[in-house]
Amino acid sequence: MSRRDIAWYENPEIKGLFIKAASNAMRGYHAPITSPKTTFTGTNSLTDFINHLGAFLKDGEKRVLIVVDKDLRKFGEKVAERLATLRGIDSRLFDNVLPDVPKYTVSEGVEICKEYDPKVIISVGGGSAIDTSKMILLYYERPEINLNNLMAPSYLGLRKKVHWLVAIPTTSGTGAETTFIAVVSDTDRDPPKKTEVVLYELCPDFAVLVPEFVKTMPPYLTMGTGIDALAHAMGSYVLTMSTDFSDMCNLKAIELILKYLPRSVKRGNDMEAREKMQLAAYIAGLGFGNVSGGIEHSMGHSFGALFHVHHGVCVGLFLCASIAYQSKVTNRFLDLARLFSVNTEGRKRNEILKELLEKLREFMRSAKCPISIRELEQPKISKEDYLANIDQMVEFAFNDYCTLSSSRKIDPPQYRKIFLMSYDNKIEDLMELYYK
Repeated sequence: MSRRDIAWYENPEIKGLFIKAASNAMRGYHAPITSPKTTFTGTNSLTDFINHLGAFLKDGEKRVLIVVDKDLRKFGEKVAERLATLRGIDSRLFDNVLPDVPKYTVSEGVEICKEYDPKVIISVGGGSAIDTSKMILLYYERPEINLNNLMAPSYLGLRKKVHWLVAIPTTSGTGAETTFIAVVSDTDRDPPKKTEVVLYELCPDFAVLVPEFVKTMPPYLTMGTGIDALAHAMGSYVLTMSTDFSDMCNLKAIELILKYLPRSVKRGNDMEAREKMQLAAYIAGLGFGNVSGGIEHSMGHSFGALFHVHHGVCVGLFLCASIAYQSKVTNRFLDLARLFSVNTEGRKRNEILKELLEKLREFMRSAKCPISIRELEQPKISKEDYLANIDQMVEFAFNDYCTLSSSRKIDPPQYRKIFLMSYDNKIEDLMELYYK
């Protein structure tokens, strides 16, 4: 495999420089804040957004491509109907959205754009739909681009053909409506590998939080996406690259998630909890999106790519290990402990960390999330199958974008150690990450 066929962050020379920088001097060095231009919230958010959008589109530009999950066409059709009724805006639906965003579905969307010439792309759905819309925009405007060479400030001059990128999330967790990151499955590689495409221009121009669109999420999806938001906020908070802005977002997101996620899972019609979780996911997206995910995301991406477990559950399974590993070199876990009502006064760091991990696991159980790979039911994974894939998981995790941001230097042997202990995820094993 040539260097052109791998992402820049997989290059050993570049990786070494970034990992060293992240563990030593990144805080405050590179800290732009990227977010949607406008975010619409409240029960009237969809109408407010469409009226706002209509003011920017000229008569010859009223064409919108709606990218929507197949199972959620009814929401896409509702957006289309409101566009036409309120502002006379024409639209088409593209619903071949698949989990993990394989490249070939993006190509299908690009072909529609070539024929239809939309001036707005609106995604309606979860992270896969939003990431698909980001990639359609990228490849429609720059079909020659090599994803493996892109860095956040590459500045490709997008928005020449499509003026506005809009995200309307139907889940409360991915934060994709706020971020300049898209995850795509590179199906040209064997096995396929999730690749993070990081480019400031991929941040949606508008985010629209419609409470009605998250009301019908089933319990398992509610849990998985909510745990994803928690992993975003906690994993990001302990990184050296964090800033005052990201800290503010991440801490508030954790506070909301601890209060409202169990309620959302238990009672889907609890609209206060639904709206609070929708906001928490958005805030966590702002927090981690302007820093990075932690190594729980490196491992979750790798594990999920091979075993096809829900992404939020994947990163949740490695969250305790991620916090324990980083805590050896930072005191930032103490702030997290206080949010979990852990007494930090006059106590040893290891005692505080252990209680934090215990309370984090208790919270995950209260939200109906498995706390170890052994406990997984969707799907059930035997230890034999898990160990048979551990070499590939280690390679994928070490070559993941999020590895670059680890506050504590990490290498393949350390990843292997964490993967091995994560099958059972015992507290005494996790604490070894702090001691050694």
